[in-house]
Amino acid sequence: MAASPPLRHVAMLPFMAKGHAMPLLHLAHLLLGRRLASAVSFFTTPRNAPFIRAGLAGAGAGAAVVELPFPSEQDAPQSTDELPSSTSLVDFVTAVAALQPAFADALAKIEPRPDLLVHDGFLRWAKDIADELGMPRLVTLGFGGFATYVNRAVTTHRPHARVSSPSERFPVHGVPDLRLTKADLNPPFDDPEPSGPHWDLICKNRISMYSSRGIIVNSFHELESIYIDLWNREFDVKMWPIGPLCLAASEPAVQTKDDHEISEWLDSRLAMGRPVLYVAFGSQAELSRAQLEEIAVGLDSSGVDFLWVVRSKWLNPDDRFNQRFGDRGKVVEGFINQLGVLGHKSVKGFFTHCGWNSVLESITMGVPILAFPMAAEQKLNAKFVVDVIHVGLRVRPKEDASKGGSGLVMGGDVQALARELILGEEGKRAAARAGELSMSSRKTMDIGGSSFENLARMVQEVSETHANNGE
Repeated sequence: MAASPPLRHVAMLPFMAKGHAMPLLHLAHLLLGRRLASAVSFFTTPRNAPFIRAGLAGAGAGAAVVELPFPSEQDAPQSTDELPSSTSLVDFVTAVAALQPAFADALAKIEPRPDLLVHDGFLRWAKDIADELGMPRLVTLGFGGFATYVNRAVTTHRPHARVSSPSERFPVHGVPDLRLTKADLNPPFDDPEPSGPHWDLICKNRISMYSSRGIIVNSFHELESIYIDLWNREFDVKMWPIGPLCLAASEPAVQTKDDHEISEWLDSRLAMGRPVLYVAFGSQAELSRAQLEEIAVGLDSSGVDFLWVVRSKWLNPDDRFNQRFGDRGKVVEGFINQLGVLGHKSVKGFFTHCGWNSVLESITMGVPILAFPMAAEQKLNAKFVVDVIHVGLRVRPKEDASKGGSGLVMGGDVQALARELILGEEGKRAAARAGELSMSSRKTMDIGGSSFENLARMVQEVSETHANNGE
């Protein structure tokens, strides 16, 4: 008779953003598929529930979704997809705390009672609910080990307080070979004495994180060993690298109606021997019409075939780039099967905003990166991609002194760097390195690999502690 899974029931509370939910959906497939948990239940808002249910397809009878009524106006945003702009994020994180009573009631009533809660770091109020129920917690951040460690080290040791300009380099505690500038950091981390609502949110989230049983990191030890090991030596809360979680299932968790058409177009490029640059900047990117036009001009003049995923909010109703690029460029709107695209043999480069999911998926599929960071920790991810692991190139905005900051990424730079990534010597070197890391990423998820073993140890530690406490 097979032994019972170490965890009876895992409750998952993802932040209401696709990029935050996807790794947890993959983790649910892993926990159930490897018999590390008997059941996994996701708690989410009604308008997010269809996405979660689609992502759990094939996970088995142990997967469930619990809808939490959103205690606000009917037309209030229930996910980051519905926000008018990324500047509303802090307000949205604050607003979703109104879910606390409904979540507390649902978590207390669900059967069997969960023996673990996995929640997003933005949802710090889950700590109080879990504590009241005597339930152990693990926290997910949506960042890699490099960005997580560097942000913490910089705010703790404040090396950038001693520089006189945004371009002056400074060391990072514990990493002698790494030099950063303030320009590598996004607010509020670029300020040696940060303050304001965003910083207050970060500080409160850290308190919740540090009292948890650990941080789940969607990465693998071989990719970020220096930073993961430094974190685990210097901080009490353990970092668990258990990825790449996108490899958890043989098929992507979510597909759309556009996927078949995209696949056929990529097949046609492969048949003609025409390499493709995949272009996508995530669902939260804010791109002006002027910036879109520069990118469009650069791609069009590069001579490289490309697949460009755009968001409807970026475009004018009368100009959606339809047929502008002829046979060489395909433009699609909405959420697509990105992992499937990156895994297609015709795709030889990824022009990306450097959100961590996108970076890790590109590495996993062995695709080199053209980095165009915009927000959050993306500048650090770009630094990691280009200067630390050497799997990509970087496109930078032209400085606009009249506006006191960065201007646009120019079409000429997009043209030159797209060609270099796909056809040039630097691109070939980045592709070779990405291929090496791709092989490593797959080995780490196989039986005996570091992420395979880390997941088992993480579950075992949580379940044993839970049992020893008589909970």
